[in-house]
Amino acid sequence: MEGVRLMNYSARFEIWRAFDGIMRLSGAVLVALCLGTLAACGGSVESQEEARLAILETVDDDIRPSFRENTYRANITLSKTNLLSMLPELDEYPIVEGPRDSQSVESVEIFTSSEKAGSGRDGFYVELARAFNDSNVRLPDGRRAAVRIRRIASGLGAQFILSGRYVPDAFSPSNSLWGDLLTADGIELEPIDDMTAPNTAGVIVKKSRLDEITSDGALDIGKLLTVVTNGEFSMGYTNPYQSSTGLNFLLTVLEAFAEGDEAAMLSPDVASAFEAFQAGVPFVAQTTLQMRDAAQGSGVLDAMVMERQSWANVTGMSDYAFVPFGVRHDSPLYATREADAAERDVLARFAAFVEEQGNVTERFGFGLDPDYAPAYAIEDGSIIARAQGLWKEKKSGGRPIAAVFVADVSGSMEGLRLKNLQKALIESSDLISAGNAIGLVTYSDSVNVDLDIRPFDVQQKSLFMGAVERLSAGGRTATNDAVLVAQRLLYRFLETNPDHKPVLFVLSDGERNQGRSFDDVESTLEWSGIPVHTIAYEISSEAAEELKSLSRLAEGAYVESSSESASYRIGNLLNAEM
Repeated sequence: MEGVRLMNYSARFEIWRAFDGIMRLSGAVLVALCLGTLAACGGSVESQEEARLAILETVDDDIRPSFRENTYRANITLSKTNLLSMLPELDEYPIVEGPRDSQSVESVEIFTSSEKAGSGRDGFYVELARAFNDSNVRLPDGRRAAVRIRRIASGLGAQFILSGRYVPDAFSPSNSLWGDLLTADGIELEPIDDMTAPNTAGVIVKKSRLDEITSDGALDIGKLLTVVTNGEFSMGYTNPYQSSTGLNFLLTVLEAFAEGDEAAMLSPDVASAFEAFQAGVPFVAQTTLQMRDAAQGSGVLDAMVMERQSWANVTGMSDYAFVPFGVRHDSPLYATREADAAERDVLARFAAFVEEQGNVTERFGFGLDPDYAPAYAIEDGSIIARAQGLWKEKKSGGRPIAAVFVADVSGSMEGLRLKNLQKALIESSDLISAGNAIGLVTYSDSVNVDLDIRPFDVQQKSLFMGAVERLSAGGRTATNDAVLVAQRLLYRFLETNPDHKPVLFVLSDGERNQGRSFDDVESTLEWSGIPVHTIAYEISSEAAEELKSLSRLAEGAYVESSSESASYRIGNLLNAEM
């Protein structure tokens, strides 16, 4: 039976070649001759159709992948894995400032959002924590008060607390929405200070299009929703499961569609309107940097979201303007159930110390919009998590996804890396909705189609997991050849399923050392317009550059991961994209 299956796929490959040869001869002879290989005619591609023809011919006539498609069906469980069960190791988010507890020091750990726990202009909390720790503040029992700053994104910090995997003494997210979300789920939080780093979120819009979404200088959310829904304006925002600004924007949109009626924010009418709105959103980014590249590089975005503090520290975007929206991002400070009375005393003293340093805030880009008032308020915090769920269901704007996973099985993946990749793909497959279609391509010296693209029903999921379980490593790394083969699969699938949105996920631990170079494929992949999301395992900075470049060609995401945290990194990406 296996031999029959392989023969069928070899025959189908020859049919592909014959069909494409006929199509090229009828109306595209000149283009086909010019694009016999991607390097022909200088490797230049000038249209989406030329890109498609170049990929078809290069894959069918030159790369010639094998079709050893998996027929083994793995056992699947009916219980669902969720993102909270895949959280990465906390050690990946180290303490950036502060001493440990000791007999003479009461040190309180704070989960602190990235924009104030980094370095340089993003180091507001770090600098103030260092100053506080050096100021010799004493508690009534004589111990020195100190804080320990752990840099972690607001959404990920909330996930750690929700799961119970790790609960710090305190939490300072970018905005109060995360506190409301946790409290609604029964997590005990005590507000210590509502504002430790005054900030706002905003829409960054091209000045030439400012009037289309504003009235009297302020964001007119009704105008924004209309031009995006009508396809006249490209708006980008960040993943609301991870990003404070993305979550704020999601709730702003839902609240506007509900016309200020909180009880209607998740109604069928609002859900339908949101789905239509999403159809006008080119993509939801994993990071602000990804959005920035899309706006500045390809110019695909007319506007995107960003915090005021980040905007104050951006260069090279003088042709954009900042327009605040939604709730404020004032970095509230909460004590968790882990904080005892003495630790809450330390937190109160630290908050008071921060307030006394008001003259420092503007140096870091905070406190620049003191008069901005919140545009809405959420009374029922349970709406926030349900809004995230609505977003996951409707984010593709009514279009199912057709995705191909492109997995590196070269020699460097042998051992623990491959084992963790297999675990990650199997666990994260639970996050793929059944309405989407999935395929699998693997590569080393050469490229193989392990699983053709089909709807991700129970049978396809079983075959996908079976293919992943049987992966083996060896050989060199022909990354770009594999990407072309995966795009070839997508083109064939889209011929009969044009309603699907195509996307690739490339998973690799090393630099390409076989097959086509990035220069060979750059213009072709860029013109194809198919996003390539890349996940890099324990990779050197030199090897990472090509994967970063691949992802930037069509607004894909680039994610770095240790092999141990691969389940979460892949799961988080799939949660946003699938």
